[in-house]
Amino acid sequence: MYQTRHLSRKWLTESSRLVHARFCNNCHLQSHTPVKSSSLVPHNDKSLLFTNAGMVPFKEYFLKPNTAPFQCATSVQKCMRAGGKHNDLDNVGYTPRHHTFFEMLGNFSFGKYTKAEAIQYAWKFLLEKLELPIDRLRVTVLEGDQEAYELWKRQGLSDDMIIKCGPEDNFWSMGDGEGPCGSCTEIFWDTQDRSLEDPWLEIWNLVFMEKYRNAHGELTDLPIPCIDTGMGLERMTSVLQGKKNNFQIDQFQILVNGLRDVMKARGLESSTDIDPSPHEKIIADHFRAMCFLISDGVIPSNIGRGYVLRRIIRRALRSARQLNLNGTIHVTTFFLITSSTNLRLQTIDPFLTDLYPSLLAGFTDNLYPELVNRASSICSIIANEETSFLATLDRGMTVLENVFSQAELQKSKEIPSQVAFQLFDTYGFPFDLTLIIAKERGWSVDIEAVETLREKQKIAGRETWKSDSIADKSRLSEWRKMNIMPQFTGYEHSLLHQESTIVALDTAKKGKKIEVNVAIDPCPFYGLGGGQVPDKGTIELANGNSWEVQDVLQPYEGGLVLRISPTNVVAGQSIEQRIEEDYEYLQKGQLVRTEVDMRRRQGAEVHHTATHILNASLRKVLKTEDIVQAGSTVEPNKLRFDFTYGRPLNEEELNQIENWINHVALGGGKTTVKYMKLSDAVQSGAIAAFSEKYGETVRVVDVPGISKELCGGTHVDNVHKLYPFKILNETSVAAGTRRIEAVAGLACIEWYRKAFKPIPEVLKLLRANGTHEMVDKLEKSLQQNKELQKRVEFMNEKLASASEVVVKPISSRIEGVDVKIHLIDPDLDSAFMQRRANILKQNQPDSAHILINGNTIMIALNSAKIKSETANSLMKKLLKHIKGGGGGQKELAQGRLVARITTEKDIISTILPALEQS
Repeated sequence: MYQTRHLSRKWLTESSRLVHARFCNNCHLQSHTPVKSSSLVPHNDKSLLFTNAGMVPFKEYFLKPNTAPFQCATSVQKCMRAGGKHNDLDNVGYTPRHHTFFEMLGNFSFGKYTKAEAIQYAWKFLLEKLELPIDRLRVTVLEGDQEAYELWKRQGLSDDMIIKCGPEDNFWSMGDGEGPCGSCTEIFWDTQDRSLEDPWLEIWNLVFMEKYRNAHGELTDLPIPCIDTGMGLERMTSVLQGKKNNFQIDQFQILVNGLRDVMKARGLESSTDIDPSPHEKIIADHFRAMCFLISDGVIPSNIGRGYVLRRIIRRALRSARQLNLNGTIHVTTFFLITSSTNLRLQTIDPFLTDLYPSLLAGFTDNLYPELVNRASSICSIIANEETSFLATLDRGMTVLENVFSQAELQKSKEIPSQVAFQLFDTYGFPFDLTLIIAKERGWSVDIEAVETLREKQKIAGRETWKSDSIADKSRLSEWRKMNIMPQFTGYEHSLLHQESTIVALDTAKKGKKIEVNVAIDPCPFYGLGGGQVPDKGTIELANGNSWEVQDVLQPYEGGLVLRISPTNVVAGQSIEQRIEEDYEYLQKGQLVRTEVDMRRRQGAEVHHTATHILNASLRKVLKTEDIVQAGSTVEPNKLRFDFTYGRPLNEEELNQIENWINHVALGGGKTTVKYMKLSDAVQSGAIAAFSEKYGETVRVVDVPGISKELCGGTHVDNVHKLYPFKILNETSVAAGTRRIEAVAGLACIEWYRKAFKPIPEVLKLLRANGTHEMVDKLEKSLQQNKELQKRVEFMNEKLASASEVVVKPISSRIEGVDVKIHLIDPDLDSAFMQRRANILKQNQPDSAHILINGNTIMIALNSAKIKSETANSLMKKLLKHIKGGGGGQKELAQGRLVARITTEKDIISTILPALEQS
C-alpha cells in the first residue's frame, strides 16, 4: 500500500529533459524498444495534416499487431495540433495547457501485455520513480469496465479515488469509422488551484485496444489486444516543478527570458513576472512550433501544412506587435503610431531568429539533432517569412488608408466586408489586425459578413478537392488488406520487359468512361515518388492484345497500381466490348508481358540524377551546407528543383553551377546504389530530405566524391549521360525558396537544336555574317525603328494640327449646338483620331466635333464654351438612332458603330439623319 506524502522537493530544480530521460529509462527496464520520434508530417497517413498524438506512427501495428517489429515500445513523439480536426492554435496563450507543438511520452504494447500490466507500469512510475503523493491522484474508468476498476483497487486506490465515466470520456477510437478501439483509463492530478473551475489535470491516458468496431458500429473482440498510452511531457513537468501552467516550466522560461532580453536590447520595457503574458506565451509556443515544422521539411505557403506554418509565424508576429503597441522609438517588429490625423505603420528588422539560441538551450539532450544541423536553414526561412509579412502589412495598410479616405464611407465609418475579406484572402493581411486598426480609427467591420465570405470560400475550396482520384485511392487502398504488395523490379533495365502475374483488378465507371486498374507482380513500372513522374508503357495479355499503361498509382505504402486502357481498339468497338473480349485474360492469376517506355524512363533517370548533382553543386558554389531541398519534379525532358535560399542567384553563380555539373558529367563516374541502416547512411554523409520518412533500411544513391543521397528513384548508371546540362531559369517560389529549371542529356541536345533552329533565318533577315554580329545588327535595327517611329509621330502631329485633313468637314446642328463631322482617312489610326480630336476642340471651341473612321466614332467638345451638352450626352443621343455602343467623359467620348462609315455619302445618309432626329 502506497503512503500519502508531499511532492518531492528535488523535482523543483530538475529540468524537463530529465523528466523525459526518467520516463525512457523506466520503460527500457521493462524491455520496451525505444523508437525515435517520427516526423511531424505523417507521410504514410493521408488522413492527418500533422502527427497529433504519440500513437500515430504505430497505427499500422494497432491494425495488424502481428506485423509490428517489436512487441512493446516507448517513444517521445513530436506532436502538432494546429490545423485540421485537432486544432489548438487559437487557444494557445489563453489557457494553462494548450500548445501547438508538444512532446508526448508513451508506451505501447502489441500483444505483449494487457491492461493489468499497463496500469501497474503507469502507477509504479508515478509513485516510485516520480514520487507523486497518492492523495493528489485520481483515476477514471469506463462505466461497466469492472476489470479496470478492480485493477485500480489492487493498486491501493479507495473507491472514492476511482470515478466511473461514460463512453464520451472513457472510450477511445481512431475516428468515427471502423477500426480498433477500446475503453481507457485516465489519471488526474489535483493542482490544488481553487481559482480554477476544475482543478483536476489529466496527466496520463491509458487506452486498452481490445475491440474492433465495424462499419455498422458493431463491436467485436480483437484477437490480439493492444495498449496505447500517452502523457504530455510539458504537463508532467509542470506538475513536478509545481507550476500553475505549462508556460512556467524551465523550457518555456528559457524562451520567454530570451524574448525579454531581445526586447531590452531594443530599448523596450519587458515584464519580469514569473507567469508570462498571453502574447509572450504565444510567441514562445509558436516559435517552437515553426522551428520544428521547418526542421521536418514544411515550408511556408498558402496551402495545406505550409499555410498552417505561415499562420503560426504571423500569429507570433501579431503578438509581438501587441507587446510593443505603446512603444515610441523602438519596436520588436511593428507597431502603430496614432495621431489626430494619421495612422502609420512603423517597421524594423525581423527579430524572431534572435530567439533561436534560447530554443536550443531548452533541448540539451540532443534528442532532435536536426535543430542544430539545420539551424541556418530554419532561421533563413523564418527571417524571410517575417520580412515578407512586414511587406504584407505595408500593402494592407495602403489599402486601409485608401478606405479611410473615401468620402462616401465617412458617415458609416464601416470598412466594407468585401475589402476586409480581400485584405485577408488576397494580401494575407490578418483579419484580427484589421479589427484592431479599425477600432483605433473609430471605424467598424461587419464581422458576420466577413465570416460569411470566408465560409463561402472554404466551401468552394472543399469542392475543388472533391475528385474521382481521391475516391479511387480510397477504393484501391482496400487492396492493402488483401496484402497486395507487388515487388518493384524496375531498377534493372533487363527486367523492364518481363512476365508478370495479375494479382488484383478494379474497374469503375466514370460517366460514359470505364476506368481499369490492375496490380501485377512483379511490377517494373515506377510510380510517382521523389518527384519522379510515373512510367508509361504497355502490358500484353495472353491473347496478344495490348493495354496502355497510362499512370502508375501508389494508393498506400508498398502498393503499385497500373491504370490501363486498351490499344488498337477496332473502329466502332467500345471499351466495354474490348473489356468483354479480354475479360478472360484480365483475371487474377493471368500472365501478362510488360513493356516499359524505355525512352521516357531513361529521360527521367537522367534528370533525377541531375537533381542530385545540382543539389551538390549548389552547396559547392554557394559554399553552404544549409541548402534544403523544398521539392522537385523529374520529367523525361526537364527537371525542376526547389531549394531554400535567401536571395536570387546571380548570373556568375548560375554559370559556375552549370559549368561544374558539365565538368562532372564529362569526367564520367559510375552511380552506385547501396542499402544501409539509416543511422549508418546519415553518418556516412548521405543527404536525407527534410520532408521524407525513412525506414530502418534505406537506399543510398552515390556518385563517389560528388553526391550521396537517400533516394528510392531510378538513376543513370554513369553521370556522363547527364552531358550536356543547361539551366533554363532561376526564379522565386516563395519567400526564402528558389527554383531552378534545367535540362540534361538528350533532352538538352534537343533543347539546343530547337533554340538554334531560327538562328540562320534571323541572320539572313539581319544580314549578319554570324551570331557574333547579331546583337549589333539587332540594336541598329531597333534604333532605326525608334527613329522612324519618332518621325511618324511627328508627321501625325503635323497632320493632326492641319486646318483640314483631306476631306472637308460636314456641318450640322444638334440641340442648338453646331456640329462638324470629320471623315478620317482609313490609313490613320485611333491614336491620330484622339490627337486630332483634342486639337479641334482647342482650336475650334464653338463647335462639337464628330470624327469617324470606319466603325470608330469620337465626339469632342470644349466644355468651357459649350455648356448645354457633353461629349458623352451627344454620343448617347446619336446612338439612339444608329446601331452601336460607346460613351465617355465631359469633353471626349468614343464608340463603335455596327455599320462602317467610309464616304461622305455614308455620313449624309446615316449620321446627318440621326442628328436631325436627336
